[in-house]
Amino acid sequence: MKNILFLFYILPLSLAAQLITGTVQDNENEPLVGASVTIVGTTTGTTTDIHGQFELNASPEDSLQISFVGFQTKVLAVANRQKLDIQLQPDTELEAVTVESSATFIDELQPIHSEVITEKELLKAACCNLSESFETNASVDVSFTDAVTGTKMIRMLGLDGKYTLINRENMPLVRGLTSRAGLNLVPGTWIQSIDVGKGAGSVVNGFESMTGQINLEYKKPETAEKLYLNAYANSFGRTELNANATVQLNDKWSTGILAHTDYFAADRDKNNDGFMDLPKARQINVLNRYKYMGDRVRSQIGLHVLKDQKAGGQLGFDFGDDTSTSDLYGYSSETTRAELFGKFGLLFPEAPYKGWGLLYSLSYQKQTSGFGRRSYIGEEKTLYTNLIHQNILGNSFHQYKLGGSLLVDLYDEQFADSLFARNEIVPGGFFEYTYLPNDQFTLVLGSRLDFHNLYGIYHSPRIHTKYAFGKGTTLRAAAGKGYRTSNIIPENNQTLVSSRRLVVEESLQPEESWNLGGSLVQEVTIGSKRLNLTADYFYTIFENQVITDMDQNPQEVRFYNLDGKSYASSLQLEADYKVTPRLSTKAAYKLYDVKATINDQLQPLPFVAKNRFFWNWSYSSKYDIWQADLTLQWYGKKRLPDTSEKPEAFQQQDYAPDFTNINAQVSRAFRWGNVYIGSENLLDFRQDNPIIDPENPFGENFDGSLVWGPVAGRVIYFGVRYKID
Repeated sequence: MKNILFLFYILPLSLAAQLITGTVQDNENEPLVGASVTIVGTTTGTTTDIHGQFELNASPEDSLQISFVGFQTKVLAVANRQKLDIQLQPDTELEAVTVESSATFIDELQPIHSEVITEKELLKAACCNLSESFETNASVDVSFTDAVTGTKMIRMLGLDGKYTLINRENMPLVRGLTSRAGLNLVPGTWIQSIDVGKGAGSVVNGFESMTGQINLEYKKPETAEKLYLNAYANSFGRTELNANATVQLNDKWSTGILAHTDYFAADRDKNNDGFMDLPKARQINVLNRYKYMGDRVRSQIGLHVLKDQKAGGQLGFDFGDDTSTSDLYGYSSETTRAELFGKFGLLFPEAPYKGWGLLYSLSYQKQTSGFGRRSYIGEEKTLYTNLIHQNILGNSFHQYKLGGSLLVDLYDEQFADSLFARNEIVPGGFFEYTYLPNDQFTLVLGSRLDFHNLYGIYHSPRIHTKYAFGKGTTLRAAAGKGYRTSNIIPENNQTLVSSRRLVVEESLQPEESWNLGGSLVQEVTIGSKRLNLTADYFYTIFENQVITDMDQNPQEVRFYNLDGKSYASSLQLEADYKVTPRLSTKAAYKLYDVKATINDQLQPLPFVAKNRFFWNWSYSSKYDIWQADLTLQWYGKKRLPDTSEKPEAFQQQDYAPDFTNINAQVSRAFRWGNVYIGSENLLDFRQDNPIIDPENPFGENFDGSLVWGPVAGRVIYFGVRYKID
């Protein structure tokens, strides 16, 4: 195992003799975002980023095909050129159509339904951390978990974000002890793009993808700005500073530093219940990596360290106070994390379809938290490695990936007076076959076997298929199985903000689920404008699930294995339309049917809105000097846990009412960067009395976990971005 730690990857799975970089622009020298760049005669390719730039491995004898909807396709010979400046001309058959770069787009090359959120889309909101990066996206739901910790959580396909595999550049990132709070530990300014895939993911990335996969691409040392600064402040008193820098050390080596710090220390109590609406917070977060780009070898290695502290609860509680001895009900949290990660890739210039890659990550994390008189300490040591080989069977119509992985999790946890420890060691292997007979059809068949030292064999079969019926019509379908081990305390820490006792009824088994579904994407031309329509449906059914039961007894939260049915049905309809060359709108409706057998009764999961509506308007002036965005989200009613056995004064309604949330932002660009101002929760909607019995926080009726809407109210923010390209 020591030898493994010295290796590691970068994996461009489209391999070739030399790295080709370039820029794709329109006839007015505006960058085209999402333009397709492929090697002629193959399916190897890529898409351009927010600056219209791309990089691709290709041999000198190859030719590149560059295409973008509404523009004439261009084919260029690579020859000995390593940098290409490409200008596409409008299609003569679509002269009246004005095509501009998209902030989000469906990855047309992928058989998995994947939406790419570019940096242009991320800049539409303050985007202080990953949990806030989805505010202008319809596929991912964001909400607060409770009235004290300030933690935000996501949902995909109607289910908790813990069932979504969240990776950083194809390496696990938010999982284990960070499966809940980890979203708040990823600065938004570090992210170059986010790939949101729905349904079962590729077997290459592991067995834990149950409802989808989110892959984060961080800003790269060789392509990011030389210097990027972002200063942020809001009306609550929160301040934040981000600094990114890259240096090209020589023709092969480059390095990048991503740094973040934030601070918030105000006692804010707008609803006058004696509790802070948001906890005080301070964080230092730094990532540094080095990247090597050779002719046959590519590698990178990085180090990430962070420290995050929070202090909340009753007014007056502060950093450093001990929750166990304080007369106030306090909430404290301190997270320390260190990670060494890297990649190593071996290229074969004479065989561009062939390659080896190795990814690795070695991390340590410690969390210390206090919830009133109760405390939690958790330590996690994780080793992850993944060896991948790609090649063809005869010709490029038949491609495959195979490899092996090792996942080691060492947990030590202490809650109140109880100790928990377990070591999970999971070696595994996988094989994935891809059939690509033409540009219309793609079939991916995958299977992996993992050998868990505690729970036996995991078998995860997956299938993905895509068929393009013609210009603008694409059908995708997928099915697959996933597994995960539950970490009940960090995944349910919102229940600790209450007087509820934790009761584990039995030995908890791994969660198992099947997911199947698909999507239909249709482009429609209305006059001179294009309407993009997307419909997707996914169904998740659990063979086993760890049930969090807050209904059986209002003084308890009980955990047990599923005994009955549990499923989640998700339907999403989305339309994206450019009203004018400068004004676009996107609307989506989602219908959820999410039920589980809780307290011997099949019933809707609490805190999940059956209906949700999303509407975004985006305007940009010429050359994007002015940009304005308005996002409206409507949430239907949600079932709440049963509190009928509490005294009448402390009982809650069975269903939370529907509500509307609006976010808005305006930005002004300059040569050196931009200035932005915006508002979250513009209507100042707040849940009334989010805490039950706040006057007696150590009494048996206290409960701050029944949160279904915003707690803090309207926030106005202001920021400045400065960059040197």
